Amino acid sequence: MKKLTLGVALFASVLAFAQTTFKITADNTNYLYRCGERATFTVTAVGTNGLPVKTGTVTASLDNFGPKKFGKKVLDLARENPFKVTGTLAEPGFLRLYLAGKDCKNQVFGVGYEPEKVQKGSPSPADFDAFWAEAKAKLAKEVPLDAQVVRVPERCTPEFEFFRISFATFGRRVYGYMSVPTEKSLAPYPVDFQVSAAGFGGWTNNMGGKRDAINVFFSVYPFEPHWNWEKLGLKAKYDELNAQTKAKYGVGYATSGITESREAYFFYPVLLGINRAVDWLAARPDVDKSRFRYQGTSQGGGFGFYLTGLNHTFTRAAFYVPAITDTMGYLRGRQSGWPQVVENNSGTPEKRAAAEKNAPYFDGANFASRIQCPVRVAVGFSDTTCAPCAVYSAYNAIPVKDKGIVHGIGMTHSCFGKFYSELGAWVTGK
Repeated sequence: MKKLTLGVALFASVLAFAQTTFKITADNTNYLYRCGERATFTVTAVGTNGLPVKTGTVTASLDNFGPKKFGKKVLDLARENPFKVTGTLAEPGFLRLYLAGKDCKNQVFGVGYEPEKVQKGSPSPADFDAFWAEAKAKLAKEVPLDAQVVRVPERCTPEFEFFRISFATFGRRVYGYMSVPTEKSLAPYPVDFQVSAAGFGGWTNNMGGKRDAINVFFSVYPFEPHWNWEKLGLKAKYDELNAQTKAKYGVGYATSGITESREAYFFYPVLLGINRAVDWLAARPDVDKSRFRYQGTSQGGGFGFYLTGLNHTFTRAAFYVPAITDTMGYLRGRQSGWPQVVENNSGTPEKRAAAEKNAPYFDGANFASRIQCPVRVAVGFSDTTCAPCAVYSAYNAIPVKDKGIVHGIGMTHSCFGKFYSELGAWVTGK
């Protein structure tokens, strides 16, 4: 296995007391430990003048990014600053230091324990491959592709043509953009493909074109994105979508429908629709199939696991703080990956049982074991949304030799610019 070690310590944390920040380090410089080895965190609370503060208290606790607690203590900064916190894990995973206090914006900091040995919460269903093969065949048989490609003159430039694209899937359409270079001597063109992160904003509504590659972007929502989303008040449609799923299922879009059936889960028609868009794109005569690339963040990283596991058109991929991994992580006593589809569908025993039955078919860690192209992953050691244990469970399941993971020390659910630039350069061969 090829592992990249681009971990960067994030020493300056978020605000604690109104004008106080935490500086946190661990005694192993790579922030990795053997199971059973004790980790020592050194924490300094500093004021705006850069000096240790001498008033207030901080509560420090340790857990495993899950329900396993390893002690708690209250530190009086007048007597202890800097202070040390020690703890350990007996099994592969991540040890999380949690800092809290009055008028404090809570802060976490994680270190890894033999993370290369973290296993996903449950095995793949025995009929996993058959289920998805049948789903693709059923879509092809029952729903015409109905590819719609509409040129957008105001977004075109001398370097590329810009298009709205959409494709039919079960009960809806998937929507996105595509840009195509105008310089024909560069054809066939490589492809850069992405699915948006979750939430709603510019990142779910806009895409730039490229002069040297076909650029493709998809949203997961059942309405067209628009670069002038704020002016058009498009967020109202996103809010309406969540209101509808909450009214019907009691949850937001990303966890909706799973208690009814696999086919009713929100991501089921989305994944199948975007997957057939990949096939449509790969069939274009101006596409260089030897350079068919994927990059995605959070939800988009999770869809990277989905698409590269389901469709072997892709030749390289990078997933940044990926979501939708280790849906059954709670079975191993740790936090499952966003959107915690089982935990968020536990209003009744019947709902939870249905979610537990259906969720493994949408676990990025199960798609990971079907990936055939080289992959890079960026994981945040302090990410409480897509916990590092969930990310590592999917990474470890990737069977290809050419894979690597970069460690964001102190990185929460965001991604260092360094990782975007370096892994992005690797994906595109630049």
